[in-house]
Amino acid sequence: MKSTITFICTLYISAICAQPARITALEESLPGKPGLELVKGYRQLSEWYFEEKFYEKAAEMARQAYDEAKKLSWDFEMALALNREGKALANIPSRRNTSKSKAFKSFLESNTLTTDKALRLDNFEHLKALATTLDKQKELQAILRDIAAAKGENAAPTVNREGSRSLFGRKRRELQANTKNLETELSQMTEEQAALQKMVQNKEAALRSLSAAQISQELLLSEKERMLDSLTYSSILDSLELAHKEFVVKEQNAELQKLDAELAFKESQRNLFLAIAGIILLAAIGLFHRYHILRRHSAVLEEKNRIIVEERERSEGLLLNILPLAVAEELKKNGFAEARHYDSATVLFTDFEGFSEISKRLSPHKLVQDLHYAFTHFDQIIGKYGLEKIKTIGDAYMCAGGLPRTDAAPPLDVVKAALDIQKFLDHWNGERREKGEPLFEARIGIHTGPLVAGVVGEKKFAYDIWGDTVNLASRMESNGKPGKVNISAATFSYIKNAFDCEYRGKVPAKNVGEVEMYFVTAARA
Repeated sequence: MKSTITFICTLYISAICAQPARITALEESLPGKPGLELVKGYRQLSEWYFEEKFYEKAAEMARQAYDEAKKLSWDFEMALALNREGKALANIPSRRNTSKSKAFKSFLESNTLTTDKALRLDNFEHLKALATTLDKQKELQAILRDIAAAKGENAAPTVNREGSRSLFGRKRRELQANTKNLETELSQMTEEQAALQKMVQNKEAALRSLSAAQISQELLLSEKERMLDSLTYSSILDSLELAHKEFVVKEQNAELQKLDAELAFKESQRNLFLAIAGIILLAAIGLFHRYHILRRHSAVLEEKNRIIVEERERSEGLLLNILPLAVAEELKKNGFAEARHYDSATVLFTDFEGFSEISKRLSPHKLVQDLHYAFTHFDQIIGKYGLEKIKTIGDAYMCAGGLPRTDAAPPLDVVKAALDIQKFLDHWNGERREKGEPLFEARIGIHTGPLVAGVVGEKKFAYDIWGDTVNLASRMESNGKPGKVNISAATFSYIKNAFDCEYRGKVPAKNVGEVEMYFVTAARA
């Protein structure tokens, strides 16, 4: 049965999917059309589906046309749609003629909505055929009269002869059968009445022929028979009562057996439940133990992962303290970092005046402590301006701007950092002066030009810079004065509009010759 239904559904879906292109095109174009075009479009779809023998779809489209026409109160279009719906429903096969009954109603309703003679006659013709099929004899006669009136005929309507002959023959046979049965019952009742009359007559004759003694004897016998019948009746009652008691006992025994069976079944269920509960409990204990072990292992793994992450972050932090971020990433990725040429970078050198004398007055521990304090503040200052720290050599401090990113720390930022370093040292030396401690006065030199930067070697990586720019920056520092920022003409060309500078002229520099130098005095407002 299921496979048959599936096969039928498959055929139906295949048929729908194989519908002509004109139907598909019209269905896709209908949405958004105005009222009358929409009604006619649905009616046209109904006719095309009817031609393709898709009667259910034809009826559905006709109903859509009726609904749209009803919204606009167009009676004639509603009547046409109901006529199309009735024709489609009449062709749908149905065991109980449900579709044909719906078609009958559609044709009737169509006639109530129109006065068009041709449409009414078409509806009447279909109503006549459906009335014959559905055996609606009374409606059929009324339909025939309406057809005659619609055509203007005066002749009395004639009923379908074959249907009428069949109906009258069936009724006549039923009447004949009923009449025959009544005659048979009447004959039997007559015979029984005659037999009763004869028996009564025989009894009366027998009584007339008996004497008084015989009558008394008959009465005595009758009384004995009555008593015997009474005893027999009592015996029957006793037997019935005994049988009833036996039946009750059997019922009770059966009920007890049923109760015993139910108790046994419940006992088995209880045992099964206890067994299942025990299994579940054991499984739960095992799962809990497993969960406890996994949780403990998970905690251990999380702790190990945390330690690994912390160590990795610590290692990367240490690496970033040694190398610039871009260089460190390249080193981790490739195992080496290539040196790069920069067309323009600004190098800053600092050096403390009279450091040898300072080291004699301070203990080594105090000296290193003070250097650490100073260089830590230097680191913070250059970090604020995006400079890259290169290295420290003794009391010398070197940093650069414009590398490893060419868009970072222009010469202006390097000069700002230098002035901030001198401000820090002035404040710190004021505190040291009050304590009677030796002063840390620095010379700062800056030069801008091309250089090469990178990492060399395979152990103890260090980021460094090389070139004449580095040497000139060092000469700017060595030819400067404590508390001053000495810059080259190349750097001055970048910052002259932002800072007030004091021209020093051409100053002789070791291994370089005469170089134009400037002291940066202050930033312009």
